[in-house]
Amino acid sequence: MSDEEKRAWDRLLGESSKAYHHFCIYRDMGASRSLRQMAGIPGCTSVRRQLNRWSSRWHWVERCQQYDDYLEYQLRAQQEKERREMSKRHAKIAMLGQSILVKGMEELLAKVQNGEHNLAPAELARLMDVSVKVERLARGESTDIHEAVGPGGGPVRLEQQIMIRNIEEKARQAIKESLGLDDRGPTERTETDPEADLPAVPDPVGEGQ
Repeated sequence: MSDEEKRAWDRLLGESSKAYHHFCIYRDMGASRSLRQMAGIPGCTSVRRQLNRWSSRWHWVERCQQYDDYLEYQLRAQQEKERREMSKRHAKIAMLGQSILVKGMEELLAKVQNGEHNLAPAELARLMDVSVKVERLARGESTDIHEAVGPGGGPVRLEQQIMIRNIEEKARQAIKESLGLDDRGPTERTETDPEADLPAVPDPVGEGQ
């Protein structure tokens, strides 16, 4: 190794083997290192006064600071490398999962169109819910209506929630029609329906037609 390639914590020109040996002991003590604590460390054969002279002459403190910075840099570089590898691994897993999901949805759609399978209203609602949440998540939006905010950063008002539910219901109906499902008619409300007591508002999808 040439002088240009040497680092601050390597042995310096003119530094004796014994002085460098004790520097290595001091260096490897870590961030809490001190000359006072060196006396009890195996391998340290010099007294405190000699250690002070070596530390001052060979700049132990400055060299150890550079050594600590180097170790910290190496640690950050390794962590960043592992994060990149993790992201690639997770992306690959996600792509494989999406391929399986798309294939399954295509097979399900073919069965529905051929009349081999009928989707129950609960299945349609679940499909709609998952599809909407996946899209909103991909666009960086909240997946929960209760987490959404209205104008000015305030909570979504009751009227806005009703409008959103109306839009979702229109979308569910569109899915049923595109899949060729029989029209079972509107679902009757029950006393336990959480939307039964909500006031009626104009249909935002039908406005302007």
